[in-house]
Amino acid sequence: MTTEETLLAELQERSFGAAGAATTSSFPEENRMTGAQLARLLRPGAYGVLATTRVDGRPHAAPTSLVLQGPVIWFPTVTGAVRLANLAAHPWASLVVMQGGGSEHAMVMAEGPAEVLDAAADEVTAAAARYGRELPWASAWIRMTPQKIFSYAAGAAQL
Repeated sequence: MTTEETLLAELQERSFGAAGAATTSSFPEENRMTGAQLARLLRPGAYGVLATTRVDGRPHAAPTSLVLQGPVIWFPTVTGAVRLANLAAHPWASLVVMQGGGSEHAMVMAEGPAEVLDAAADEVTAAAARYGRELPWASAWIRMTPQKIFSYAAGAAQL
């Protein structure tokens, strides 16, 4: 098991350990993903929906690509994006990644503190390289450090 897979599995275990009855009954243990499955769904270049809170408190959700690197999830973005002002006011984000449908669906929900870094920041270099292709439009990157992660994979989901 890779370091990322181990980190994801341990975070998920802690998350479910602190979750209430509604969450644990909605995400039965037999349908939770392994660390390896989580890492595959959160592969570099995967897409999900990133939710932030607008300055005035209203929700904002938008599709985004992502890069998992160690305990951090990175999101490329552009200068002026609404989510940047949102994170300046409320530095917390939620991510949902889904795949498939019906008896073959899988999903991951993650949430945690998030911050914006300039694309030239040293920390961004490794994440950008791991993405797998050039992103000349990405003038900023969001770094989210998940504090909770929940997953569900239907029995026939192929991960």
